[in-house]
Amino acid sequence: MANRIVSQKTIIELKQVFEIFINRQLNYADLLYANDFPDWFVIQAQQLGWDWINILLGLRRGGFFFREEFGMAESSIVPNRKYNLTQTDALALGEVLIRRLAAFATTLPASDTLLRSLELDGFDVDKERLQLVPLEGSVSAQEEGDRLTSLVKSSGLPGTQTILKHIGDAQSLYKDGKDHPSLNESRSFIQALIDEISVETDKRGQHPTKLPGPTKDRIEYLSKVSFLSADEESALKSGWGSLSAGSHPGVPERELVRIGLILALEFGQLLMLKFTNWKSNNYQAFS
Repeated sequence: MANRIVSQKTIIELKQVFEIFINRQLNYADLLYANDFPDWFVIQAQQLGWDWINILLGLRRGGFFFREEFGMAESSIVPNRKYNLTQTDALALGEVLIRRLAAFATTLPASDTLLRSLELDGFDVDKERLQLVPLEGSVSAQEEGDRLTSLVKSSGLPGTQTILKHIGDAQSLYKDGKDHPSLNESRSFIQALIDEISVETDKRGQHPTKLPGPTKDRIEYLSKVSFLSADEESALKSGWGSLSAGSHPGVPERELVRIGLILALEFGQLLMLKFTNWKSNNYQAFS
């Protein structure tokens, strides 16, 4: 995804990593310059007193690169672009520097939460080159989570708040390095969606099929009433089985939990998109 950016949540994680070292008198000027950050960037950040939230917001908004000269028009601090740095250029340059700062911060102690937050944004880190690298073949969990949240909120399901809490907890627990609890919440999220859709369908009395109890049986129930196709039933059972299986030999636990979160987000969107149309179709088979 070419336009993927570091999320606002990750910017706060980045700020917190930098602020850990303020009282330890870490010499940011020397450290950043030694890691090939431009001298004009280091000078401007130093003049801002290493106030990281203002530095990062200035980069995100583009204002970091401009200063007022003698009460007159603003000029750019970027060499050779003193009077012709456009706002579009400034925004693009700001994102480049935010990414580089985020990559640099992952080399500091106490940065594991930042690294996981970047993974939720869809980035890996090249610590040698201090670059963020989009996870190949991956999606941004933050973007997918936002899209899913919107779908759940507009669904009208009675258990909306419980559903959203499960997926929100899955993301925050993953970011905090609590892998098993995160995987449990991803599983609970899918279970809550299946339960809610099944119960709402059964309430309408449109189908003679009796509503079963266990989640696996409710997936079959949704197939029998024509909410799920045969292929979707098979895929959802596989996803549910993967989330319920615990360990997968040969797959690092951290990666397993990240994959489980992505599975929950994508299956969740599939279920919510179908439920929206299911309601519109009066809980009857799709034509």
